[in-house]
This record gives sequence, structure tokens and C-alpha cells, in this order.
Amino acid sequence: MAETLKLSATSLNIANAMKKVTRQGLTAGLKQFEVVTAAIYLLGGAAKSIDTEDAAVKCFELAPTMFSWQKYQAQINLELVRVSLSDAKKQKNGSLLSGSGREGWRLSAKGLDWIQAGGRQVVLAVKDGIKTGRSKAGSIDSVRRERERDRLLRSEAWLGWSSSGAVSAREARAVFRIDEYTSGKMMEIKIARLRAMFENDSDLSNFLMEASKNVLQEIGK
Repeated sequence: MAETLKLSATSLNIANAMKKVTRQGLTAGLKQFEVVTAAIYLLGGAAKSIDTEDAAVKCFELAPTMFSWQKYQAQINLELVRVSLSDAKKQKNGSLLSGSGREGWRLSAKGLDWIQAGGRQVVLAVKDGIKTGRSKAGSIDSVRRERERDRLLRSEAWLGWSSSGAVSAREARAVFRIDEYTSGKMMEIKIARLRAMFENDSDLSNFLMEASKNVLQEIGK
């Protein structure tokens, strides 16, 4: 309940902040950890690890005055980006990211919740639109997505969800291909990657969100 309230409060803050935001000024009313989370999302951080320097360039593109040196405003303040990335990992800020400077940064399951709940507005404020992640027909990503979609629609978890609106923890683990050998870190990666693949499919998106909650509750996250 506390996490839900925190997420809702964050989304409300973003919505209010957006009233002041233009393409030239993303910084009004927004926090640095929110902007770096949006940057990681834009760079594909739900499916792969993002290097700190790549994140820094994207942050500077989104909000240059927020991530520049004070005296030399044309220069990216890399240390400030590093601190903001670490802040986005903290529980008090919603645990939106996972990772480190050495291994790269990823959107966590909670980070994907944040994006879907309101964080996307951060991106829309400075972009004419965001890429939906849909691939050209016949591409490797498209084929993989269709294969995964077929697997999900045939799963025991989906059939149960369709009839009762519920997904058991056992079924949820099978959805994300999680077994007893899967580490907590890899669990989060698998969950975020699959959810990102179907974030624009309303039915599967809701299904995967519920399934991910069951898995994360089981490991106490």
C-alpha cells in the first residue's frame, strides 16, 4: 500500500509539473532522478543495461540546464548524472532503476510501473512522441515478440487470468521463465524485459503487471 501511494504521489507531481514544462525547459517541477529514469527508458533500459556516459548524453539532451556545470553550461556534469542514477535506485525514490556504474543501468519493474503511470509525460514534454518499440514486420525483434505473444496466450497463467482475473505465484514464475536458480537481479531483468515488450498491448500489459507483482511479493520486493 505504501509503495502504491508513493507511486501515485510521484505521478501526481509529474502531472502537475508538466503544466509548467516546455520543450526548452524540462526542469520545472521535476527531480533529477525522474529525468534520469526517463533517459534510461528512452535508451532501451527495460531490455538492456545502459552505460553511464550514454545516460549522461541523453539526460543532457532532455534537460541541459539540469545536468550541466554551473560555470560551463555547455559541459555535461557526469558526476551529477552518476549521483542522480544512484538516487533513482533508492527505495525512498521508488526504486526506479537497478544496476551500477560498472554493470550499467536498467529500468526496474517499479520503474516500468512509474513510466506507465505517468513518467512517460516527462518524455512527451521534450519529444514530439516516443518510439513505441514496435518493429518492422519480419524483423528479428518482431519475430521474437510474436513468438513470446503466442507463448503467453497459450500459458496456464493467461488462461487463468482470462477466466478469473487472477495469476498464481507458480504460474507467474513460469510466465517470466523464473526457476529456483534465477537470482533476484536476473528476476528483475526478466520481468522488466518482458513487460517492456508488451507495454503497448493493453491486455497483456495488465496481465504481466499482475504476474510481476506476484513474483516480486514472493521475494519481498
